[in-house]
Amino acid sequence: MDASPSPASPAPALLSPPHDPRVVLMAPDLDSAERAYLGLLPDRDHVDALARHAISHARNTPGSGYALSLTLVGMRLQEFKMGEACATTCRQDSLHSLRQAFAAE
Repeated sequence: MDASPSPASPAPALLSPPHDPRVVLMAPDLDSAERAYLGLLPDRDHVDALARHAISHARNTPGSGYALSLTLVGMRLQEFKMGEACATTCRQDSLHSLRQAFAAE
């Protein structure tokens, strides 16, 4: 009998570069922006990965990408401290303000 391959470990996904945070700004509506945001930063490991990525590239790549990454990280860290109901209520307002602020640049 052939041995089936072992399932892939989820760890390599965390080692790949984080997605571009601008996907949140480019979403066609706030619901899509919220889904992109939660997909980009679903848990603390992804928050940490995006923060490390932003900080390591800040010196080499000037611009709003660094500020946007750290803003998203900060928003997600605040949500981790809130209850789910409060986080859900606050998220759309925060994303709306964030999109307005970065659109004005």
